[in-house]
Amino acid sequence: MKTALIYPYIKRSFNGCNPPLSILYLAASLRQAGKEVMVLDVDEDNLSYPAIVDRLVKYEPQLVGIPLFSTELMHAYEFVKLLKAKNNLWQILIGGPHATASPEEVMNIFNCDFVLRGESENSLVRLTNCIERNDRFDSVGGLTFKKNGKVYSNPASDVNQNLDDIPFPARDLLKTAYSKKTYWRIGHRGTTDIMITSRGCPFNCNFCFKVEKKFRFRSPENVLEELITIRSKGIRNVHFMDDLFLVPRTRCIKILKLIKEEKLEIKFKVRARVDLIDEELLIAMKEAGVIAVVYGIESGSQKMLDLMNKKTTVAMNRNAINLTRKKGLQCYTDILIGYPGETPDTILETEKLLLDTKPTAIKISVMYPFPKTTVYNQAKEQGKLIGDWDIKDTRPWIKLPWAENLDSIYSYSKRIFHNYLLNPKVFFNAVRYTILQLDFQQLKSIMLYLKIHLSLR
Repeated sequence: MKTALIYPYIKRSFNGCNPPLSILYLAASLRQAGKEVMVLDVDEDNLSYPAIVDRLVKYEPQLVGIPLFSTELMHAYEFVKLLKAKNNLWQILIGGPHATASPEEVMNIFNCDFVLRGESENSLVRLTNCIERNDRFDSVGGLTFKKNGKVYSNPASDVNQNLDDIPFPARDLLKTAYSKKTYWRIGHRGTTDIMITSRGCPFNCNFCFKVEKKFRFRSPENVLEELITIRSKGIRNVHFMDDLFLVPRTRCIKILKLIKEEKLEIKFKVRARVDLIDEELLIAMKEAGVIAVVYGIESGSQKMLDLMNKKTTVAMNRNAINLTRKKGLQCYTDILIGYPGETPDTILETEKLLLDTKPTAIKISVMYPFPKTTVYNQAKEQGKLIGDWDIKDTRPWIKLPWAENLDSIYSYSKRIFHNYLLNPKVFFNAVRYTILQLDFQQLKSIMLYLKIHLSLR
């Protein structure tokens, strides 16, 4: 039996392009179980949907799987419709965050054959076994399926408690994409790969949708082994994507020590919580090759941090940024505005924090509540949710008393970014750490992104 796993969404942006790590993990588990699998990434050759379908026709899979994100409902719907029109014998599987949050709705709207909820390495292998043997699907954990026209959802799948048992992502199935330097991040010359060293999260931020709360982590030795594999392919840049890379602290220190001893000559970017960082960790990071740290500080207002249930303080945000810059590391900050309770005054507090601390770069997101998150559920119950996620590419937002429309909130986002870049030191660093680090391939990617973006306007 052949399975095709497709990432049908353009990830390319002005900031770069990441490999589709989630489906590479699934592909690796299928292959370990002796299954035949193909992976296609729309960014690999700037593939159009008809071009992907043509490749599927040649490959002749029985099962075609795609991830589903709330922000990509329209594109996913059009792609699935195209698949079904081409060959109704292809069985369509949908997974990912949105499918996990709303499995029955996805089954009905997309008219797909299966939905897999949550982490799916084990359940996907079981599903393919059932299809091959024509067995019942009742034993496949996390599976939502139709039987006699009725939708059934099995109990949640059993997740891997020992992450070291999961095979490394099957990056070789996207060999062409890697050889063409498809995957890169602004500020890093050459190909940039991504890794995760942990799964789950014990924190309860109200805007975050969590598939699995229990925190699990890979051993330092297992992390190093994957890094050595990546380095052997000539890759010099790696971004650790997990928010809790620093946890447990002893594990983090051990990983950094092993990297330093191995002399991998890789430049790293890591994500971290502001309440977990300190001088010792930053020194160890720098010695291991870390050049940048990303903090989800979200706001410069204590009122907003408390409403979001971040369990952090403005003082922690300020200290993390200042300490990171003091130790000579680039500091990136993620900001969220438009959360319920936000006012022009709280936004001004955030702007002031950024202007005072001058992080290397900022990313400002306007609040779009994702399905099944605490903030989404509360806004819906209170009648403050404007619109909802659907296949017409609409996005919900939360009505704020002072905002006439969504553009009112966006205007503050633009103002913050504008005032931030007006600072000469910030602007100089932006040029130094981004534009001057671009190579020819990355410039081509940016020009292609701009061409596509401008053609859609």
